[in-house]
Amino acid sequence: MKKVSVIIPCYNQSQYLAEAVLSVLNSTYKNIEIIVVNDGSSDISTEDLRDLAPAGVTIINQENLGVCTARNNGIKSSSGEYILTLDADDKIAPTYIEMAVNILDNNPQTGIVYCEHEFFGVKSRQHKIAFATMINMLIQNRIFSAAIFRRNLFDKVNGYKTDMEKGCEDWDFWLSIMETGADVYKIPEVLFFWRKSENERTQKALKPLNYLKIRLSIIKHHRKLYSKYALIVYPVMFAMVVKNLLSHFYKSLKGGNK
Repeated sequence: MKKVSVIIPCYNQSQYLAEAVLSVLNSTYKNIEIIVVNDGSSDISTEDLRDLAPAGVTIINQENLGVCTARNNGIKSSSGEYILTLDADDKIAPTYIEMAVNILDNNPQTGIVYCEHEFFGVKSRQHKIAFATMINMLIQNRIFSAAIFRRNLFDKVNGYKTDMEKGCEDWDFWLSIMETGADVYKIPEVLFFWRKSENERTQKALKPLNYLKIRLSIIKHHRKLYSKYALIVYPVMFAMVVKNLLSHFYKSLKGGNK
């Protein structure tokens, strides 16, 4: 039975952390290690944070370096053959890890396993997205951050790129893994629960200039792929950037007319 390392970066999300950890502990798959990376949280002391974690949960404390470094440090400190990165405010279903491990064990070419997901919190609804093919992944991310992947592929692509701190670091990471030739598998069940909140980092990533910069960084990191599919991908990406700009312009006009 292969070990699964669950890495939970936590920055000022201590009120949700116990719920996230409990969802992992309730897994039907038991060969799991849990590593919480405290990314310099200011909402709780390191001592109180440790009190939130059950026995056996490892806590790594670091200064606030961002989610990319937090995930990288957590994974580098782990010993599992398979990795799940779970944000501290999200949850998984009890059978998610067991089902993903079964797929990875029986399909050596599969590098990433994810599933259907459901929003909860500010917005509560099931959210279906298209299966992650190479072309639609080049246009827009189709895999949430809490997919389960092979540790050796993390090592092969040198982890999460720290220059993606503005957002979409998981998009860039999945493309890197797919670029190695690894396959992607989507479990057709809701097994991941994604808390929707007024996330400041997400809001910043959607601002027109950051939205454009993030996509230019993705293109820079995967230049060969984008060159290969340029005629298909670039027109759609351009339209999405324009749509984002117009949406923010409309919202600013609407706000100014109040």
